[in-house]
Amino acid sequence: MTTHHWNAVSAEQFWQLTDEVQTDTLKHAESLFAFVETAPPASLISLLIEYRFYTIYYTTDLAILLSRMSDGSLRSFLAEVLYEELGDGDASLTHPRLYDDFLNSLNLTDVDLDSQALPANIKLMEDIRSALTNPDNSSIYGVGLRGMGGECVCQVYLAQLYEHLIKNPYIIENKEKIDWRFWDLHCGDHDIEHRIKTRRLIHEEIVMSDNGALAELGRGYSDSMQSWQSFWANVFDSVQGQPVTSRHTIQSDVDFRQLSAADNSLTKNAPIRQFHLAIPVKDLEQARYFYRDVLGATEGRSTENHIDFDLYGHHFVAHIAPEDDSLFASFDSEFHGEKVPVPHFGLNLDRQAWVDLAERIKSYDHPFYDPPHIRMAGKPGEHGTLFILDPSGNALEFKAFLNHDEVFSKVFNPNTKALFSLDELIDQANHIEPANWTGSEPQKA
Repeated sequence: MTTHHWNAVSAEQFWQLTDEVQTDTLKHAESLFAFVETAPPASLISLLIEYRFYTIYYTTDLAILLSRMSDGSLRSFLAEVLYEELGDGDASLTHPRLYDDFLNSLNLTDVDLDSQALPANIKLMEDIRSALTNPDNSSIYGVGLRGMGGECVCQVYLAQLYEHLIKNPYIIENKEKIDWRFWDLHCGDHDIEHRIKTRRLIHEEIVMSDNGALAELGRGYSDSMQSWQSFWANVFDSVQGQPVTSRHTIQSDVDFRQLSAADNSLTKNAPIRQFHLAIPVKDLEQARYFYRDVLGATEGRSTENHIDFDLYGHHFVAHIAPEDDSLFASFDSEFHGEKVPVPHFGLNLDRQAWVDLAERIKSYDHPFYDPPHIRMAGKPGEHGTLFILDPSGNALEFKAFLNHDEVFSKVFNPNTKALFSLDELIDQANHIEPANWTGSEPQKA
């Protein structure tokens, strides 16, 4: 465990730094668990067995933490979490028992689960327990260690593990036989709500209290992040027989010490102009593939009903729609000598990003609704454009302006008017022909 001397940080600085670590944790989890999709059954089951021991330790650790906390809304809520972990009074529904039921449904025969624990991971969890009971560590440190680092971070790892787990051929083959109750509890809206509420109560009762409390919370959180990274590194070392050296790693020791409350460089009210758009889709998995893989957006939060994407820095959300085709109705509108589908949405990109996107779309053999071409040639606002449809029929347009300063202009801007055309740009965008696209007939809804 680390033993830093913490300086004071502001509440906003604290959450900004922890958000950065959570983002890094997500990347770490995505990188780690990609292996799960193709892992052979023996390796897959070995990996899943190791997580079992975290579920066992966490329940007792949470009880220890509660015993040290002062009365308050946060303590009461974590007590509710513990009650759920213990099956709401039903011993057969305790979360460790449900996880064992899941493991046993994977066709395990004559496996003594208790003997499968990695000694290095047992030591990690024993060290955490010692830190929780150490009188030199405050209960606020424990909240960082087992509240933020347990309840909050655990959900990030579990969600990523589940996402890759359900794509494994062995799991797909045995899907109907598997006991999914543990995962139903931990990878849906309920567990996400737990994480959000835990953070809100920590903010209200600890973060906003005083700087000394904030430092203790940060120290516990940092120690937890180090333990999580070591935990999974040990698992993968054991399963794959080699050190985890090439995967994404977390900057787990968040250096709050370099900041002070007087340093407001992270808290200036810089203007935020981020577009938000939510659209209906017919199939979330198809939407995930299209926006994440074909368009290259970064996936954020998701539930069984929606997916958040970072689309070139903008907040874009796909929501599963009811079975109503009228939601996807469109019409053609005359626009500068062309017909364009309405409604549609998209982005204005710089020229290189626009070419890169066109080439990316072709590399995935996704057809164009309207292939890359020049619109408004020789006029103010001349631009390259392309249209595509997502799998639900939503129309997207991406543009690259000859002079971006003329996006809204009625006349040429003499200070920005380029002395060249977009012909070369269009040639670049069109030079890759996918195997199944002839360029003759555009895709229609």
